[in-house]
Amino acid sequence: MKLHFSPQSEPSADELAAELAQIEAESIGWTPLEPGAYLHLGDPNATVIEVVGVPHADMKGMTVLLLS
Repeated sequence: MKLHFSPQSEPSADELAAELAQIEAESIGWTPLEPGAYLHLGDPNATVIEVVGVPHADMKGMTVLLLS
């Protein structure tokens, strides 16, 4: 996991919230691509990728690109 803030300075509340969101996403199987973009590979043979702003539990078996 890469930190998005400098370890020499005190991170802002927004930076800490973003880092926590990344840790939470990774812990449930989402792969961070860039800040605010995550991929969940529900089906390795999927031919469709759902692009969403808010994931839902019924997307569990789908391949989903989350953009926030």
